[in-house]
Amino acid sequence: MAAPLLSVRDLTVRFRTDEGMITAVDGISFDIAAGEVLGLVGESGSGKSVTAKALMRLNPGNTDYAAESRIVLHTEGSDVDVLALKRARDLMVVRGGAVSMIFQEPMASFAPAITIGDQMVEQLLLHTGLTKRQARAHAVEMLGRVGIPDPNRRIDQYAFEFSGRMRQRAMIAMALSTGPKLLIADEPTTALDVTIQAQVLDLMLGLVAEMGMAILFITHDLGVIAQTADRVAVMYLGRIAETGAVRQVIRHAAHPYTRGLLNALPNIDDPAAPLVPVPGDIPSPLERPAGCVFHTRCAQAIAGLCDVQVPAPVAIAPGHAAACFALAPAPAPVERPA
Repeated sequence: MAAPLLSVRDLTVRFRTDEGMITAVDGISFDIAAGEVLGLVGESGSGKSVTAKALMRLNPGNTDYAAESRIVLHTEGSDVDVLALKRARDLMVVRGGAVSMIFQEPMASFAPAITIGDQMVEQLLLHTGLTKRQARAHAVEMLGRVGIPDPNRRIDQYAFEFSGRMRQRAMIAMALSTGPKLLIADEPTTALDVTIQAQVLDLMLGLVAEMGMAILFITHDLGVIAQTADRVAVMYLGRIAETGAVRQVIRHAAHPYTRGLLNALPNIDDPAAPLVPVPGDIPSPLERPAGCVFHTRCAQAIAGLCDVQVPAPVAIAPGHAAACFALAPAPAPVERPA
């Protein structure tokens, strides 16, 4: 079996704050294969964006990665230990080189006082062997490919001169212009209406299929994941609750949290049916529950077990697993000294 493009093992991300150490991501593991779309889904506060930024080492200076955490990017001819990179020059491989990122808010990707074209050209000069003339021509080509009209004129405009939809497309063009092996899309369609959202998703998937890259697609919307991803990992409060092929997880959701997210989606067959939200609220990272972090909102929680021990993933089907005590025989009680 070929090595995956990206391997994440036991990733734990904490932040040093005045209130103490806050755990945002707690021991998660996953792989992304070349050409695969992996969906990372969960409510706000689940740790999705922190995970994505960890892959590019973009989390702030008060970040602490646990010693056992591993992020390995398998490139042609070598493996890159991302968390071992120290110098800015070395980090370029995961910051616009082999890995690119599309952010939720397009204005976060563009400096307001620099033209779109100058920013795209600068990136291409850093990460490719193109000359300035070639970089500009490639930038114009990419703007045209993402559907921006009159790209030869638009390339010399500023981000504030673009509509929200055009900024979104320009951001995709910039992210894809260096030909990355992995594209991280952090809720790239959240601020768009449904029609434009569908256009952007089709555009992204078409370009990615054409260029043969992988995507880590981050969203809180399982409906979007159903349309775009090959596999899905469901996150809750920094842990992965369930993983598997998209169709398998959606049709045979095993974890109570995954079922809660699916039940919260509108029922197209019965538009008048009331929405069923997941009960309660996601706890603050400052007050992480012991044991299974979902037990405070779970109707199936087993007292004395779910609130004490962390469940291990249980195989549901080949490639499909969920971390829930209700899916497996209860573990033997832990003997405590008298």
